[in-house]
Amino acid sequence: GSRRASVGSMARPAFVNKLWSMVNDKSNEKFIHWSTSGESIVVPNRERFVQEVLPKYFKHSNFASFVRQLNMYGWHKVQDVKSGSMLSNNDSRWEFENERHA
Repeated sequence: GSRRASVGSMARPAFVNKLWSMVNDKSNEKFIHWSTSGESIVVPNRERFVQEVLPKYFKHSNFASFVRQLNMYGWHKVQDVKSGSMLSNNDSRWEFENERHA
């Protein structure tokens, strides 16, 4: 539609466009979705996300590289306060919020 043109999708980096498609695609919902507040992006299970979603959008399935790109565009991992430990190796659930968004 005409609304998309006004957003200036040409100006958005490819990564941002891919991220947008990825999060808004209902078929990816089990693997990556908006939080209930709509302010952050949730990856409930890192392994499944890497297997099922990353290869569809990128030429790799490298989660670290995906996170690095997110960081470049102002998205940062939300620390899970409940688990208490940032060193917990059981960090399959990831959540990212955008500092520019806040």
